[in-house]
Amino acid sequence: MFDEYDMFLIGIGEEFEEKENASQAYEGLKKIIDGKNYFIVSLCMDDRIYDAGFDEGRIVTPLGGKRFKQCPDACTHDIYESSKLVCPNCGKELVFNNILQENYVEEGYLPQWEKHKKWISGTLNHKLLVLELGVSLRFPQIIRWPFERITMINEKSHMIRVNETIPQINAEISERAESVRQSSVEWATLL
Repeated sequence: MFDEYDMFLIGIGEEFEEKENASQAYEGLKKIIDGKNYFIVSLCMDDRIYDAGFDEGRIVTPLGGKRFKQCPDACTHDIYESSKLVCPNCGKELVFNNILQENYVEEGYLPQWEKHKKWISGTLNHKLLVLELGVSLRFPQIIRWPFERITMINEKSHMIRVNETIPQINAEISERAESVRQSSVEWATLL
């Protein structure tokens, strides 16, 4: 089934966050995208996806994570390696660069987001498989709604939404989409 697609857009949601078997799930995903053109949008802030062997240039984590730090007051919009402890500008102890911070510095993910948007623009009229794995409704504007829209616009696309609790598909894309009510981590592990 997966061989018929030229491109893969993968959205990874909170079901993957801090799961022990997420590494096996990532291995399953790597099997189906091996040698393919892909991009991954992950809402996980554990940064385990960066250790899974995917091309880092094809991953965006718009909620941030633990790989980088920032000033808690955002006195500068610079981000720093996680080994750095103190803001060189104000001297405050650095915090992880993620959406949980009151003054989240988005510059940490924006360059990859731009690459992602450019990649998306190149998917039109290509056989695209849209995989949405374990995405909640916490931030639907990042993966859930855009993935539905991409599926609706690209007539050569097909969407698979795997979600343990909310696998429903919009009527507008029901002919080119399917839902699987299952743990997305388990589903990807079995690929």
